[in-house]
Amino acid sequence: MQEHPRAGSGALHRVLFALAVLVFAVPAVYVGVQVYLAMRSAYRTETAIQYTLADSVTLPGVAVFEATAVPGGGSLGYLVADGERVTGGTVLAEQYTDAAQGLERERLDRLESEISLLERSQTGAATDLSQLTGQGRQALYALLDALDGASYAGAGAAGDAFVLAQNRIQLRTGESEGFDGLLAELRAQQETLQTQLDALPTVTAGSNGYFVSAAAAAPPALDKATLDAMSAADLAALLDSGVPGPDGGAAGYIVSGFNWRFYAVCDADQAARLEGLSTVQISVPGKQDAPLKASVVELAPDEGGQLSKLVLECEVINADVLSLGQEEARIDLHTYTGIRIDRSALHIVDGERGVYVDYGGIVRFRRISAIYENENYILAGTDGAVGTENEVRLYDEIITEGNHLEDKKLL
Repeated sequence: MQEHPRAGSGALHRVLFALAVLVFAVPAVYVGVQVYLAMRSAYRTETAIQYTLADSVTLPGVAVFEATAVPGGGSLGYLVADGERVTGGTVLAEQYTDAAQGLERERLDRLESEISLLERSQTGAATDLSQLTGQGRQALYALLDALDGASYAGAGAAGDAFVLAQNRIQLRTGESEGFDGLLAELRAQQETLQTQLDALPTVTAGSNGYFVSAAAAAPPALDKATLDAMSAADLAALLDSGVPGPDGGAAGYIVSGFNWRFYAVCDADQAARLEGLSTVQISVPGKQDAPLKASVVELAPDEGGQLSKLVLECEVINADVLSLGQEEARIDLHTYTGIRIDRSALHIVDGERGVYVDYGGIVRFRRISAIYENENYILAGTDGAVGTENEVRLYDEIITEGNHLEDKKLL
């Protein structure tokens, strides 16, 4: 008798075949997707933003102020911040005879801060609860941001704002009837400490001006008249040997007026770049980072023209400026503003300089016309338009990294 296969065997074989295909196909598809994602992620873009770059030179020199020493020494606790404007008779610092007095001053400062915060908490307490909640939330976010950025001064201010909002919420919701009792206790402590510290000897200002502590600055023991009379060679020799500092024995210095000068030496090429300029910007990286406007008072070449003496005058005084002495200063000759392009994004196609941009997953080549460039960046004009010499526009996604880039290619 002839044996016939069972009716369900073919269906079973088909199921097994489909499963086998899935076993091999799924990993293949997965690998393909991962390869595609890896290739796509190999492209890096940077948003085109407006930026300012400077054509600058770095020169050795010395900052000179009209500074008067304030006598004083020993263990000092400063009551005036560096760069603060003072008048004759202002108490600048107190002299401690033991370490406990310094701790008492710190405690008094904390008490005064707490008292001020509680007094402010009791004013404006009727503010809408939702506003107070929002203020507390905003202060908390600011506190977290400050801590994340290691901005401890900002963290202190944000922390005070958060406590202020929480105190007002307690008053608004009735959780607290007020802080009068606590304020009375803190004021009594404040009065006791103040009486003790008032008995300490003090250092006072003898004239009007801007104060800087001896710990923050040591003005050169030179005046403008001496430096004005120096040639470029004399100034270079002085800078090589090191500009002498003050004799010491001062609690700090008072700078009269807000004008100060920077005396520098430059070579012939640098002097040629400075020629004809009446104003520049000066900064000292790491000390006075914000560029300040300065007038070119003198640019005098030495005999032979190999060296030139540069004298700049600035009319800005702050704590950072007052800390300057013999420095390597950055002098910005010209500034330029445009679209910043990383040099890694630059390509030359058919003799045209340009960049590739990502337009919704499509690569497009856009020409650029540089208004300024250095070793790291190129600045292009902000008036870019397709069909012109400068086609890149603000907020384009410029491709800074990627292989096999071509115009109209899909990413």
